[in-house]
Amino acid sequence: MSLDKLFAGTDELHVGKRIGKGGEGEVYALTNLPGYAVKAYLPTVVASREAKIKAMVDANLHSSINTVAFPTKVVVDKKGTFIGFLMRLVAEHKEIHELQTPSSRLRHFPSADYRFLVRTAINVARVFGQVHAASCVIGDINQRSILVSQQATVALIDTDSFQVIQKGQQYLCVVGVPEYTPPELQSQSLKSVIRTADHDAFGLAVAIFQILCMDRHPFSGRFKGSGDMAIEQAIKEFRFAYSIRDTKMQPPPSTVQMADLSPKVRQNFELAFSPQGVGSRPTPTQWISALEELEQSLRPCPNNKAHHYSRATSECPWCRMEQAFGVPMFISHDANAHHVPKGSISDGVGFSFNVVAIEAILNSLTVPAQIKVAIPSPKVSYSPSAEALASASITSDGRLRKVFAVVWGAAAIFMFAAGFPPIVPLISAGIALYLAFSSYSSDNAFLQKYRSTAEKVRGRVQHLQSNSPADAVQTTRTAILEKIEEYKALVSDFKNIETDYNSSRRQQQLDAHLSAHGIRGARIPKLTSGDIASLASYGFTTAYDASRRDVQDAHGIGPVKSANIMAWVNQVERKFLFRTDYTAADRAALQTKRDNIISRQQGCADKLSKLVDQLKQQSKQLNEWMAGNDVQLQQFVEELAQAEADLRQFKIAVPALQPVPPYQPSPPSARRPSSYSSTGGTTRTSFGGSYNSNRTGSSIPSCPVCGSGMRLRTARRGKRAGRQFWGCSRYPTCQGTRNI
Repeated sequence: MSLDKLFAGTDELHVGKRIGKGGEGEVYALTNLPGYAVKAYLPTVVASREAKIKAMVDANLHSSINTVAFPTKVVVDKKGTFIGFLMRLVAEHKEIHELQTPSSRLRHFPSADYRFLVRTAINVARVFGQVHAASCVIGDINQRSILVSQQATVALIDTDSFQVIQKGQQYLCVVGVPEYTPPELQSQSLKSVIRTADHDAFGLAVAIFQILCMDRHPFSGRFKGSGDMAIEQAIKEFRFAYSIRDTKMQPPPSTVQMADLSPKVRQNFELAFSPQGVGSRPTPTQWISALEELEQSLRPCPNNKAHHYSRATSECPWCRMEQAFGVPMFISHDANAHHVPKGSISDGVGFSFNVVAIEAILNSLTVPAQIKVAIPSPKVSYSPSAEALASASITSDGRLRKVFAVVWGAAAIFMFAAGFPPIVPLISAGIALYLAFSSYSSDNAFLQKYRSTAEKVRGRVQHLQSNSPADAVQTTRTAILEKIEEYKALVSDFKNIETDYNSSRRQQQLDAHLSAHGIRGARIPKLTSGDIASLASYGFTTAYDASRRDVQDAHGIGPVKSANIMAWVNQVERKFLFRTDYTAADRAALQTKRDNIISRQQGCADKLSKLVDQLKQQSKQLNEWMAGNDVQLQQFVEELAQAEADLRQFKIAVPALQPVPPYQPSPPSARRPSSYSSTGGTTRTSFGGSYNSNRTGSSIPSCPVCGSGMRLRTARRGKRAGRQFWGCSRYPTCQGTRNI
């Protein structure tokens, strides 16, 4: 294939450097036509492409959508022989997988957060809709033909594979990637299949899933049945790994869950990947609506300002995944662009805000060490009730009835001893028993009423004490203390960033070197595109990922493929050269670490601001509660006073009211510094008395990589062999270290 003299119409093209290569041809920049490129087909396929390219040019498709690189002119050589086509050059765009894979996103899209990903997904759906509106079907959907810019705009390339209709003639799409091919077309020859927009809808749903879910494939997981389940087979059998249906598939661990997304997005995925969805899968327009709902529901994470997630879920999925993998999902490089709650960026501590003011608030608010509700006095003096007076008038005097009962009882004994007929002493005894028990029953009824009312008073006091706002105050207070400690640990991490970085610089450079080599695109024997998708679903996208964990954790990767991958990793590692001087990459890495800590510090500040407002409100409620009177308790006290008056009518001693022990509010967290702990006693006490703002005593540092706690370890080799250092508690998942 000669590229000496090429022509587009009457214009001669001056071919520059090659900028792309595929299975069908090569793409070259043009030195005399900036912004355009030429695709020259390989001799083996050029003849079969001529009619289709001429039809696409005649249809003037390139003028309808400026984000799709349609052929603009036919390109021929000096003999007039068809060579390929001219197309707009898609500049400053990268393949979509560079954005959706966390490790490559931090290099190629360092400022992208989840809002950026959702906006990109919207634009992917929009450009699919534009292609369909132009009466085309994409067909060969794959991660290399979808490009994204730093502004989240999306472009499509490889358009010569699209299915088009021109002047009644159908030009089919004869190729396709299995991971994006719908179930009904799996294992079929695509050379004679007429594609539909619904077929594209399946690939669109897969692409959107991978964008939203950190490059995970929706059909990649562990089969719960016997044997292996390749992605292609899982697609064919509608085994959506994340489905609410029982698809016998278990999704990869520590990944995005469907509960992390908004309801419409979840419904769209379920429909797109189910048997019921065939023929009626969500259209681009439906995806745009669902994704815009997700976009509007995004909120910042209180613990990391770089994280945004849907209000439909209760926890931040990116914090969860960072804890599991030890790799940041997103990094904020513009900390000053965030809402700053009365703080500023400082070179010395990172994000600086008024912690002293928060400590002063803690010291100024008080809470009782014991909650004791006083029993109020009756509001009026009580006389015996009508019921008590009526009972007293019948008996005249309870003691007289008891005397008569004794007399009749003695008479019964006498008559029995004197030999009276048995019926006579029995009647006398019955009269004695009646007089005795009627007197007892009358007295006992009023005594029981008093005791019952007394228990109501005690029960109400216990209820009030145990349900006071004090527990809520203590809980909020403990949360504030934890956030203050978290912030101070982050300040310490910020101060030690450069020291920590220098102590493990070689390893960091090696890690960066390995991270720069992606598995996708590497020449690894026996590794299929399905294997690459499966590896990505389990978090293996670079040589660095493969060096840290066993790649056989990914479904379908056995010992042979694992050995091939590790051989490639070793080959990549042998090319590593350690740089002693600080490079731009080193400075960028340090800045990334600073930005990450600043973002987390801002999350602490925002959370503290909300907690302090909450504490003030709860403290106010506690003070109002302590000063207030309970209507029901007062009612019970009035009833008890009436019962006491009734007992006095019968000259019965009033039992003492048993005291209710005071309630002990929940103690503060035992992990907090003693300077913040409440003191015991029966009087009201401050939230911590005087507080020393300097951090005292030893504490366990947090990992500079993932933020987890660290453990003392002993180096086994190297120049520090035998010496102790701090190592991440999540080793080997995270390999962060810190010097003692």
